[in-house]
Amino acid sequence: MKTTDLDIIRTARQLRDEENKQLHIRPWRTSTFPTWLVATPAAAIVGFVFGLWTQAHIQTDTPLTALVDTVYIKVPMPQQQQQTTVAEAIPAAQSHTPKQATRPQPTLGHPASDDNIRYDLLVCY
Repeated sequence: MKTTDLDIIRTARQLRDEENKQLHIRPWRTSTFPTWLVATPAAAIVGFVFGLWTQAHIQTDTPLTALVDTVYIKVPMPQQQQQTTVAEAIPAAQSHTPKQATRPQPTLGHPASDDNIRYDLLVCY
């Protein structure tokens, strides 16, 4: 008589069932004590200790601009400079020409303090 795979499987199941009947296992009971009563204070203590540990590594000499996003600094506005006119001298050789009127000095640009742009906020640290 030839042994097949089904015979081997059936015999293994019978042996397993016989061994399981001989085992004496306590029935599993759920605890009446709520686990959140332990987990909540434990999480609070771990968070507190972690907060103290991270606070100890922050340097106390870091500038305020590194700790906050925006810094507002009151800067007094400078007085507006008055445009001055420059009179051109007429050379003596051209004294017979009509008198030229004085004209204002042409401005090529404005100073950076007059454009009301906060350049200090553009600096990256």
